[in-house]
Amino acid sequence: MIRTHTLTLTDGVATLRPMTDEDLPLLYRWNGNEDVLHFSEGDVDPYTPEEVDSLYESLSRTADCFILETEDGTPIGECRLQPMKSPFPPPLKNATDCRRVSVVIGEPDFWGKEYGSRAIGLLCRHSFERTSCTHLFAEGILDYNERARKAFERNGFKVYSTVPAEGDDAPGEMTLFKGALNKIF
Repeated sequence: MIRTHTLTLTDGVATLRPMTDEDLPLLYRWNGNEDVLHFSEGDVDPYTPEEVDSLYESLSRTADCFILETEDGTPIGECRLQPMKSPFPPPLKNATDCRRVSVVIGEPDFWGKEYGSRAIGLLCRHSFERTSCTHLFAEGILDYNERARKAFERNGFKVYSTVPAEGDDAPGEMTLFKGALNKIF
């Protein structure tokens, strides 16, 4: 069901290993946790196992999906690196390789412990040093998720755009950017 790959990234503390079908029970738990979803997607209903199956089967077709593990091998979250489709927003319309980074720490006990920042750093280094990627984006970061914004900023991302909240029920969102064009912002 989940398309897998062979890439493993590590800095000695955090490891990103390929996501496989064996990780589905973790994904069910994380995507069923209202606290996790509050920070990753807003106040949405927990996903059913069937919805999780469909979501990750679809995502894994275009994205490299990873499980984030601690130094002792404890799985604590998931992340993805996927190509963005053109046309890209100005001033990137002539860019050839833009990618999107997503990170979710599914185990609340590990929030605020730098694992998200480390995962972002690993994905950035891989993207810029080992691929043709020139620009990375983190889209849909909820405006109240300060931990996520700071984790991306620690890795050199800057706010690219914001969408204000629409009423009391929907949070605002921001898109962060890192790449060769950082100097234009």
